Amino acid sequence: MLVLLWDMDPQGIDLHRDRELLFERVMARGTWDAMCWLRKRFAREDLAAFVKTRGARVLSPRDLAYWALVCDVEVPSESGGGRPRWAGP
Repeated sequence: MLVLLWDMDPQGIDLHRDRELLFERVMARGTWDAMCWLRKRFAREDLAAFVKTRGARVLSPRDLAYWALVCDVEVPSESGGGRPRWAGP
């Protein structure tokens, strides 16, 4: 996980203060273990709020579609992501 935060001092990471950075890095580039850690550590509502407010700007369409599905969030269709058709309404 620390490889995702290569530009930060590991001792200086604050999970509350740096959570948007953590969300972005893990959602975009994290391993399965890192994504599982993120889902266990943070409430689904917090992850969903991030996906809704910043997801379209910082995540690829594929990553945005995955996290929107995981968090049960609708994202605007113009974002290039969103729920895939097979996921249902």
